[in-house]
Amino acid sequence: MKFKQFAKKLSVIAVMGALSGQMAFAQYTIDLSSSRGSGINTTDISLENIRVSVPVPNPFAPGTTTTNTATYTVTFRLNPTTLHLEPIQVGADTGCASVSVTVTNAVLGQSSPISGATVTISGQTATTDAQGVATFTGRPAGPVNISAVASNFVVTSQPAVLSCTTANNVSVSMSPSSGTGALTAGSFRVITTWGENPRDLDSHLTGPDSTTGRWHVYYSSKTAGDMCGLDVDDTSSYGPETMTCPRTGVSTLRPGIYRYSIHHFSGSGNIGNSSANVRLELAGGQFYNYTPPTGSYVGSSDVWTVFELTVNADGTVSVANVNTIQNAIGASSVRSIAEPTMGSKESIQIFQNLTK
Repeated sequence: MKFKQFAKKLSVIAVMGALSGQMAFAQYTIDLSSSRGSGINTTDISLENIRVSVPVPNPFAPGTTTTNTATYTVTFRLNPTTLHLEPIQVGADTGCASVSVTVTNAVLGQSSPISGATVTISGQTATTDAQGVATFTGRPAGPVNISAVASNFVVTSQPAVLSCTTANNVSVSMSPSSGTGALTAGSFRVITTWGENPRDLDSHLTGPDSTTGRWHVYYSSKTAGDMCGLDVDDTSSYGPETMTCPRTGVSTLRPGIYRYSIHHFSGSGNIGNSSANVRLELAGGQFYNYTPPTGSYVGSSDVWTVFELTVNADGTVSVANVNTIQNAIGASSVRSIAEPTMGSKESIQIFQNLTK
């Protein structure tokens, strides 16, 4: 289904006031239970945290399907004649955008491009070259979904917004589906990619330790807390930044809350205009995509708390959106913090006095 058709459906749902429930059409399930609307000006609102779930083939169990979930932000304008909220289409179908998509191995980073991957944007396909790059021309501006398929890698898709006035350089990173780096039962992975600016966005994950405190995995403590590990730390734009839980050699995850955040460490721009995409992958093949929320961004030192994943005592997991921004995080060192309340922001104390 094209985004324009999808957005029109959303406008109908929004007008009907069904923001607290779910609605399915065709094979899509739209979950608006966590959506938030905010006014941009006197006529427009931005509706964020629109979660769209689609059944897809399960790469871990051929012949079965799993569910992939992406999160969107859509801007609506009030039509004074019909009194309906109508989605604003960014750009016309003028075919003015060119796109360069670089595909890499999520557990090895930019040093391991994936050649021969099939990349699709709204029905148009291209194959990556030896540098892992697929090139598209004549694309209309506006939101699109980019998917990538490659042998021995998990099928991957993520949203992007194309522009006709700036370069569209998109980074897509894929997890191995077998062999080294493949997720095993009970594990999960977080992959973050972004654009040229800011230069350095850092991944931070906290989780329960063996007592009452919490460990903190990030670039200076890549294997803290005996649970999770930072596979790739990127400091030169685009990513990926990749974390895997549990890391190699750890059999199971400890019950408790695992909270993932992005810290703007250095570089121009801000998280909001970075084209960042966070993808949470579960071992069963299900994944969630997250993009930065609408909000006030200061720049360097902003923190985007993305999601919380709860591991229950029986090993089952649940995922909750947090998707909040905290500005200008200042100074102190990492310290142990108590078990958090579900759905809360990450403690700002863990982002203080971080140096490279």
